[in-house]
Amino acid sequence: MACVNATCASFLSSSAGSSFASLMTHLLAAQCAITETWPKDTFERVIYGEFFDFIIVGSGTAGSIMANRLTEIDDWKVLLIEAGDDPPIESIIPNFASVTHRSRHAFQYYTEQDDTINQGCVDRRSFWPRGRVIGGSGSINGLIHIKGSAGDYEPWHLQEDDGWDWPTIQKYFKKSEKIVDPSILNNPQLRDNYGVEGNFVIDQLNYTYTHIANKLTQGYLDMGLKYLEDLNGPTQMGVGKIRGGNHKGKRVSAGTAFLSPARERKNLYVLKKTIVTKVMIDDSKRAEGVSVILSNGDATTFYARKEVILSAGSINTPILLMLSGIGPKSHLKELKIKVNADLPVGENLQDHVRIPVLVTFNTNATEEDEAYWHKATAQYLIDQTGPHATNYDQPNLNAFLSVDENKKLPDVQIDHNYFVPNSSYIFSMCKKALSYNDEICKQFLEFNKQHEILLFYISLCRPYSKGKILLRSINAVDFPKIYAKYFSDDRDMKLFVKSIKKVMKIVDTPTFKGINAKIPRIQFKSCDDYEMESDEYWECMARTITFNVYHPVGTAKMGKPSDSTTVVDNKLKVKGINNLRIVDASIMPTIPSVNTNAATMMIAEHASDFVKDEYMINSAKTITEL
Repeated sequence: MACVNATCASFLSSSAGSSFASLMTHLLAAQCAITETWPKDTFERVIYGEFFDFIIVGSGTAGSIMANRLTEIDDWKVLLIEAGDDPPIESIIPNFASVTHRSRHAFQYYTEQDDTINQGCVDRRSFWPRGRVIGGSGSINGLIHIKGSAGDYEPWHLQEDDGWDWPTIQKYFKKSEKIVDPSILNNPQLRDNYGVEGNFVIDQLNYTYTHIANKLTQGYLDMGLKYLEDLNGPTQMGVGKIRGGNHKGKRVSAGTAFLSPARERKNLYVLKKTIVTKVMIDDSKRAEGVSVILSNGDATTFYARKEVILSAGSINTPILLMLSGIGPKSHLKELKIKVNADLPVGENLQDHVRIPVLVTFNTNATEEDEAYWHKATAQYLIDQTGPHATNYDQPNLNAFLSVDENKKLPDVQIDHNYFVPNSSYIFSMCKKALSYNDEICKQFLEFNKQHEILLFYISLCRPYSKGKILLRSINAVDFPKIYAKYFSDDRDMKLFVKSIKKVMKIVDTPTFKGINAKIPRIQFKSCDDYEMESDEYWECMARTITFNVYHPVGTAKMGKPSDSTTVVDNKLKVKGINNLRIVDASIMPTIPSVNTNAATMMIAEHASDFVKDEYMINSAKTITEL
């Protein structure tokens, strides 16, 4: 800086100096272009106590789609309520997405302590951030768009014409999608796996260290896995490249794809930083509206002529239902909440549980110094390419396998993180993203000082274990009690240990032996006496470095009305309450084998047609009668 200060005037008067100054000006201005045209807060347009046709609670993946589809009907006046605000710039830039997890843009949820899991985690809890922002958790997730296969949705389809058969589900998956990846578009067979005219742009998820992705792929092929050209094909059993909501170096979410394009519609009203405290249920068991706390602190009620639609997600939707007197009777009575419907709200909680298995190796990679990241930042500002335009640490592939090779569905999904030697942020990643304690994270740091590291995130695809969510109090802003109950069903641990042992045979392949790959021992007092890589060691690791995949589902289960374990029917209407519908991942009866954002989009597309079919037909009948 002393050099620049001493010669700045004469330096800038030269041709080279002018070019440098022009670049600096461009870089400073370029950051202002990294934004999205979010819908405006319509606080000034609404009237306290106003009536709307539909009120949607939550602007996440499902809520954004519902708001777009319902406002396609000009005569329908729709209010969308969001607890958060616009996403920050970190949400838009793929490599910064995880930064949002420890910010005001996410609900900072934690599970309750459980002596059987999370022993190496901070305070022995799992960290469950959920989006508190336009676009919801889809604005802070890992961008992956993967749908699963027919077998994942068989438990959803209970009878003919219920709308949840595989061909119908595929139709609604495709309705949202706009695949732009040339390798898919140029292959008619692969192109048929996607929609091409939807709002949600799906592209390749690129990766900086292609040689690492190639090593991983070859390692899995050495193990006998099949290479899949498309993980959204008829099966996920194998290894292949991942695709998702990342286009031209920027995140694609339901917020950007569905809500932003609808922002100018006069019949769409959006309230941000507004907390819904209760669904108002009248004496006839009809949802008549919602009570809210507005961004200015005022309390009021808004009314729905047709429906209240809850799209607040698998945690916040059950919270709101129970606060409204819809939930387990005994739990509501404990909190002196008037019971409007005795339903198993908050039960059936499912999530993909995983652990990272750490592998050290050597491909002669060098550490990334400050200059590397300066160049990466400049590159992103100039043309939205380079390391920041990707999930930087994540090789762009996933693998799926089963212990029994005759199974049609996978037992585990494997995702990966890669770190060059002496990565400056591995300790903070371990603490903030994985939520592990210092004892664990210091070991990650030591392993990385001299070696490259791959983390194999092995997650259980369809766990038997089920948790639950309960209210902590009757205060709408108090965080709930989340009981994850990972591995509470013994079948999960038995399958998980077998799966880990099968996956980690990759270190014995010629490809990984060629880079001196090893699985170092994680030291932890309760595990130290077990033989390395034994069944007992891996079970202990699973109970020590327990990690979640941010895929909670199932807490307002869909199914037959006669089934006492269900909350909503096949049209997603809450049993026993009129004019109340749930549209989000909480309705999933069972968790699919894969990431859940795409399935949530499908649910919302399907639900919007349920709503249109019901109310447009009724309107047509009324006109005919007149």
